Amino acid sequence: MFSPSITPVSSTAASIDSVPVSPETKEPWLPDQAELGSSQPPWYEEKSSNLRSSDISFIKEKGGMSDSFEVMIPGLNERANRPPRGFHSFYINQLEMGLRFPLPRSIADLFQHIKISPSQLAPNSYSFLLSLAILLRYHNLPLVPYVLMQLIKIKRLGPGKFYLSHKGDHAFIKGNPSSHKGWMSRFFFVRRVDRKRDPWKCDMSWRDNIFTLTPRTPERSPNLTSFLDAMREKSYNAPELIQEDLLCAFGFSRRGVELVGDLGIAAMAWGDEVVRRLTRAHRTVKASRRKFDEAMGRHAEMVARLEELEVLRAQDEVVAAAQRGGLEAELATEKEARAAETRAREALGAELERANARAERAKEDFLKSPEFDSLLVKKAWGYFKDGFWGCLAQFRSNGYSKEEHPASFLDLQQALENLDDDDDAEDEEEEPEEGEVDGDAEANPPNSPKP
Repeated sequence: MFSPSITPVSSTAASIDSVPVSPETKEPWLPDQAELGSSQPPWYEEKSSNLRSSDISFIKEKGGMSDSFEVMIPGLNERANRPPRGFHSFYINQLEMGLRFPLPRSIADLFQHIKISPSQLAPNSYSFLLSLAILLRYHNLPLVPYVLMQLIKIKRLGPGKFYLSHKGDHAFIKGNPSSHKGWMSRFFFVRRVDRKRDPWKCDMSWRDNIFTLTPRTPERSPNLTSFLDAMREKSYNAPELIQEDLLCAFGFSRRGVELVGDLGIAAMAWGDEVVRRLTRAHRTVKASRRKFDEAMGRHAEMVARLEELEVLRAQDEVVAAAQRGGLEAELATEKEARAAETRAREALGAELERANARAERAKEDFLKSPEFDSLLVKKAWGYFKDGFWGCLAQFRSNGYSKEEHPASFLDLQQALENLDDDDDAEDEEEEPEEGEVDGDAEANPPNSPKP
């Protein structure tokens, strides 16, 4: 009888299928001693939300929320572990990693089983869980806690934080970001406004620890051997598996995005080829859409910039025209003022020349007139009289009285009369002297020079 060879996949599948029916309760995960001895409050008591009211529209669109959901942005003093009554906390990074509303029933059943709030799961865990769910659903395996708990393990990151990873040595889902910086400060509150008795289908209470329970084996235990064989040596990119069209195609999103490409499940083997074709088509469409959006964004920016430049140019032209008109008017005024100044200066120069000519003629006429001679005599007589009387006064003041020293030469009138007589005598003496000179010249001729 032929016996199949034992492989790691078959042994793992056999161990999975041999899980006992009765549930087994394990010990709860408790905080370590370092946490118990620390006086520092947990992160969720310190972190406030940095979201704004303008983010609500993005949250509702990204999360695929209908009108039956109400979103509220936390206040400065509100914390993720203490949402308002009726609300529950979630994070934008969880939406970016595939979380949609309402929660898929299979995801809600898993949270109900592990007894933690969906808001406490790290963002990467959602892309991992949804990628695994898409692969399981493609293989027609039920998405029940029994199957999921055979393939995943839950780890505690710290107080109030948990994440999912592969169980065992399987690692066929990869590609998640290494970190989500600042994601713990990007939480919001959401609630269902419909009147359902249990709208979330799971326990939404915030916990610091979880209880790991072995799920009950269903009546027909799923055989995971073929699935693990198909996943062996495979590597799937989680961000590519949780694109919106795939989430909608497999029932994990209600946003109604049509699938890009052809699944062709019956026509091709499951594995890299399917994912490669789907992701290639989706990547092409996404790249084209991104390029189109970028081009439209640049076009809108250029149009807005062009309109702004047109407005600025029109304003500059108006200002330049006004300045040009003002400068031209100012220049015309200045030219007119300079012309008037030149005319006035020329007229003043001509008038000055005429005045100088008149003054020169008047001066010459005055110098030739008897009036000038009379004035000159008066001035000379005044200077002489003042000088004579001054000398006489000085003479008398020095002790020469009139009685002791008559000094007839000091009699001005007599001095003038004597002056006239002296002039006449000099004239008479000059005439004989000239005759005498002539006689002497005739009597004494000059000696002739010796030969």
